[in-house]
Amino acid sequence: MSAFGMGGVNAHVIVEEPPAAPVRDVPAPEAFVVRVTGADETAVRTLSAAYAVRFDAARDGAETADLCHTANTGRSALEFQTAVHGRSAADLAAALRSVADGTLPVARVDVDLTADAAAALSGTTAAPGHPAGAAELARAGYAHVDWAGLSPAGARVTDLPTYPFAGTPFWRGPEEAGHSDHAGTPARDGQPGTPAVRIRWRARALSPAPSAGPATVSLAAADPALGQALTGLLRDRGVTVVAPGAPADAALVVGVRDTRHADPAELGSFWSESGDLMRALPRRAGVLWASFGGVDLHHAARTGHAEQETRAAHGGGAGPDPVRAATAMAVRAAGAEGRRPTAVVHLDPADPAADQAVHLAAELAALVSGAPAADPVDAVDAGTTVAAYRRGVRYVPETVPARPGRPYSLPAEGYCLVTGGLGAVGLRLTERLIARGARRVAVVGRSALDTTRAQALRELAETGAEVEYLPCDVSDPAALATVADRLGRRWGRLVGVVHASGGVNPFGAMHRRPWNDAEKVLAPKVAGSLHVVRLAKERRADFVVLVSSIAGTQALAGRGLVDYSLANAFQLALAEREDDEVTAVTAHAWPNWAGIGMKADDTFSAAYSVGAEEALDAFSDHLRSGGAVVFPGTAPALAGEGHTVTAAPLPATPPVPATPAVPAARAVPAPTGAGTEATGARRDTTAMRARVRDAFLHVLGEDPGDRPLQRLGLDSLMIAELTTALERGGGPTVDPSLLMRARTADDIAAELADLAAPDGPAVPAGPPVPAVEAAVHTSAPDQDGAAGSALSALLRPLLGRDGGRGVVQA
Repeated sequence: MSAFGMGGVNAHVIVEEPPAAPVRDVPAPEAFVVRVTGADETAVRTLSAAYAVRFDAARDGAETADLCHTANTGRSALEFQTAVHGRSAADLAAALRSVADGTLPVARVDVDLTADAAAALSGTTAAPGHPAGAAELARAGYAHVDWAGLSPAGARVTDLPTYPFAGTPFWRGPEEAGHSDHAGTPARDGQPGTPAVRIRWRARALSPAPSAGPATVSLAAADPALGQALTGLLRDRGVTVVAPGAPADAALVVGVRDTRHADPAELGSFWSESGDLMRALPRRAGVLWASFGGVDLHHAARTGHAEQETRAAHGGGAGPDPVRAATAMAVRAAGAEGRRPTAVVHLDPADPAADQAVHLAAELAALVSGAPAADPVDAVDAGTTVAAYRRGVRYVPETVPARPGRPYSLPAEGYCLVTGGLGAVGLRLTERLIARGARRVAVVGRSALDTTRAQALRELAETGAEVEYLPCDVSDPAALATVADRLGRRWGRLVGVVHASGGVNPFGAMHRRPWNDAEKVLAPKVAGSLHVVRLAKERRADFVVLVSSIAGTQALAGRGLVDYSLANAFQLALAEREDDEVTAVTAHAWPNWAGIGMKADDTFSAAYSVGAEEALDAFSDHLRSGGAVVFPGTAPALAGEGHTVTAAPLPATPPVPATPAVPAARAVPAPTGAGTEATGARRDTTAMRARVRDAFLHVLGEDPGDRPLQRLGLDSLMIAELTTALERGGGPTVDPSLLMRARTADDIAAELADLAAPDGPAVPAGPPVPAVEAAVHTSAPDQDGAAGSALSALLRPLLGRDGGRGVVQA
């Protein structure tokens, strides 16, 4: 007996030795067939080699039959497969080695491939019920072989080599800290430091699109002249232009042509408008978002104070507009969240409207056609493209090494201020400031000073520094100024500020998150950052560090947390705008700190993390670097041309196959599998199947039909969305793990039908879930009051409204 637990339980008890296996008389068939299946071609070939060794050890025909039966029926069907046949174990072993060495093919499973089409591809005339025919069809990608029917009578499950899981590390251990080819933080103990990069803009022409663009475009342009120019140009190219909100293949939104920096109060209207846009557009419709002032190409090109180009030489640019930079990043994150093609274009307000229309029409055509818009690493992130135009020249972002700031020692006089300093990361940063020489540190925040936190502050004071905690909401400028006045009278001048305040909402889609929830995330990072920077500059402090996140630079890291992505992008642009020679304003865009603080989307942060000690060293080295400094984390580095260094491509999720959506009201023919009999409420899945199809239509924009769900690329955000959609309107409580283990949508329906009404009438399908219902993180309570599976318990906090708001570092 074995017990395995999600919480770490791992116990085994041997009750007694198993009885001896009886001698069986298993009739040997004329030929055997073995299927090998894996997540990719490499896994199939590796497993084939292991199978070959096991078949070589088969003692007789009965054991060979057992091995074939186990391989064919006891292993999950994955995306790639092959099969071999033979008259003996030796024949099978030889054929498996041919798979392993690449002689025999491995095919991607195609559930839509018919037996006749597979036979034509493979050139076989044998039937799928014969070992030879089954093997040939499987090697062509045929998915519907009746493998159980090919098992010899009396065959049973036996031992086979285990699956060759990919040995890819996702979390960085202490022994790996600092190993990178990136330029960045100086070496310590003979090892390179944490890679640090900046964004630089490089001229790069747009590749011609193979088509004129989408057939229908919804257009919203704040500038009437540009709107007219775009409408005329698109219609000349045969594109139908419709009003915002109307069904379209793509949406083109152009912001206000204004050189003044936007007011953060505008973010509320942006949130509502962009949420409406994402709800109204069909699932695969692209989005092109154009704005003015979101980047300052020349100001962002600097790689340190010593090498900074003067703004006067480039027309006296005042840095990027943080509000427009933040909204552009939010659009990218929302696009990645919905897996829709998305482009953000920063226009030059000095260009004529006719020229801007030409640029946008070309970008739209490239976006919808899928033509590469620029370098695949630098400018494309999870399907999102970024470009900027200046004087008719197109620029794309790339990363370059960020050199540490000039040497700096904390002065003995004065004090440092740490906001959000009671959080796990805030305490570590306070500790590092003290280690660097800070003698007086004030910690402020909204959290109560409980026993544990008070003890942590006392331990910091034991190092010889004075440490005091003062309650203060940094989003209140008057309260912050009052605290600073009090500290100034006691300790002297303000030396520097580390702004580590922040919070995060539960994981959920942007288009169903109300503004009042998003605003809670923005308050400490938008208003709070503005206030601490203003305070520091008024008092001529040496530095401000804004503790930010790569969610403000990478679309994948903002999926499910678009409000958080927006807030951090604001901080990064604010540092670019406010940095000067007196007060160095630096925003650190961190990945996940391993074991500390808040992780963004786990599918991203698992591969993009940094050790805490390594991060603290980088914090010290870039204390006064100025501007936005990005720490890519554990992703391997790739050297580009010249001195360009770029982060590795982001982990891509499988593309969703392009299948036209079907109307929610369409009748779905009943499947022929188990659990579909219409002779009892427990087995009548027709109504539940309609509910499941409606949920998929609502979340994915398509009916998955009979396709395997693994080919839809479902991730944690989509599973959370689907779970909520299924539970709303009186639906049954859904264990999220069901959506992970089910092969098809009909499998989900069959299990939910059994759970929903074992003793009553079938559950009515109900209308499709309205797109404007409450936020996704409001989940239905368990109707039976029972706890779900362990995996369900882990995923349900993602759906809970109050599931884990807390102080975060990035």
